[in-house]
Amino acid sequence: MTDVNHQVSKWMVREAERTGRGVALEDLQGIRGRARAHRSQRRTLHSWAFGQLIDQCRYKTQRAGVALVMVDPAYTSQRCPPLLGGCGHVSRRNRPARGRFVCERCGLAGHADHFAGANIAERAMGVWADVNRPHATGRPAASRDHESRPAPHGRHRAAKHRELPHPRRTPAPVGQARTSGAGG
Repeated sequence: MTDVNHQVSKWMVREAERTGRGVALEDLQGIRGRARAHRSQRRTLHSWAFGQLIDQCRYKTQRAGVALVMVDPAYTSQRCPPLLGGCGHVSRRNRPARGRFVCERCGLAGHADHFAGANIAERAMGVWADVNRPHATGRPAASRDHESRPAPHGRHRAAKHRELPHPRRTPAPVGQARTSGAGG
């Protein structure tokens, strides 16, 4: 799995660099306890190193100066994605088959992973907006961390901070880590 995770994370970061966007991943901590998998898929689920993929993405995005956003996976596979023209309705019945999505309210249909990816992208844009919300200093929240810490040795030092890269528009994540049924 190490090589697979390396290749996937490398591709996501390279694509994010090329397009000037960020990377969004579902925060899959505890997934093994929550996910229901068919007997034939349990071995794959329990042997996949989710944490390793996240760690590799984290260090590669930092090295490349690409934004990485972790989002809540709840209901991403059951929500009709407004980003794709859907109504936002959440229901288990929106997933009539394993890889299929059909909204019971508006009828929008397509591949379930594509729709879940759109929901992850939408959540990532919300997180990105919160991180970059201006403060009285005019700097994004991520670069204000030093303001709440006392100055070392009783004197004020100029804080070194690294601004998050600013996307051309809103960040549309390039890739997401997910399994069918994860998150809802």
